[in-house]
Amino acid sequence: MNMENIIYRVYDKKNRFHQSYSPKLQDGKSWAVDCAALIKGSVKEDCLDELGAVKSSKVIFNAEKK
Repeated sequence: MNMENIIYRVYDKKNRFHQSYSPKLQDGKSWAVDCAALIKGSVKEDCLDELGAVKSSKVIFNAEKK
C-alpha cells in the first residue's frame, strides 16, 4: 500500500467527520489517535484511488472499545 494513498480520518462518537491527518507528517497516525481519544471517537485508515475516492477503509482506533 502506497503511503501517498492513505489518510487517517478522525470521527466523533456520533460518526461525524472531525479531522484528517496525513501519514506524510511525522507522527500523523499518532496525532489522529490522540485526537480521537480526546473526543471519544474513532480513526479510520482510508486508502484512496488516483481521484481521491475511498477504495477501502478500516477502523484502526475506537475510543469506546478501549
